[in-house]
Amino acid sequence: MINFVVVEDNKIHRKKIKNIILNYMMKNKMEFDIIEFEKRTQELDILISTSENNNIYIFDFELPNTNAIDLSRKVRETDWTSPIIIFTVNGGMAYDTFKQRLQILDFVNKQYEAEKNLFELFDICLKQIASRKTLKFKYKGIDYNIDINKILYIYRDTVERKCIINTINDKKYKVIMNISDLAQKLDGRFKFTHKACLVNLDKVEAFVWKDNKIIFETGEEIYFLSKTHKKELMANGY
Repeated sequence: MINFVVVEDNKIHRKKIKNIILNYMMKNKMEFDIIEFEKRTQELDILISTSENNNIYIFDFELPNTNAIDLSRKVRETDWTSPIIIFTVNGGMAYDTFKQRLQILDFVNKQYEAEKNLFELFDICLKQIASRKTLKFKYKGIDYNIDINKILYIYRDTVERKCIINTINDKKYKVIMNISDLAQKLDGRFKFTHKACLVNLDKVEAFVWKDNKIIFETGEEIYFLSKTHKKELMANGY
């Protein structure tokens, strides 16, 4: 599922963007949704902070209560993979610093070949999304497809006898699967720090060996650090 998140206060421009998305996605078989906002709202902030979906953000540069740069900063607090496209009146030549710092895909002049430019950018977006590694599983009849980059750690819950997947957005997913089988579905970023825990090393801030504690870049701390795995983890730079 792809979410096109459109934030545009002008109703005519918002409808134009929606029609461009619909015209583009007619040639694709991927499921998608278009989520529209007139301005920055609490609902939008929650969507940005908690979404695990493949989002493509399209922001108008000037909005009633914010601007696209501030919204882009909000996205990048938790998400460095979703593409961001910014609509402007004069183009984006003056915003190269923001483009690099916030990894904005492009600035698009809404008054000049907007459809052609958005089609080209959507091609790039879909290629980026298709190249992402994801973890696919089913739980209680629901199919999940989680971006591996957003997983902090996975541990085996001995009470529920399930594996619990914990993400950077503080979401938790249950899966009925052996943790060793889950490890086979992940890549080299994930290592066992304990017989019951797999950790995304890219998200680790520190290993505190004396306390058997792992501190993540999000500030979360867990006590799934076994000295039996110290040699392997030290070989990976820890």
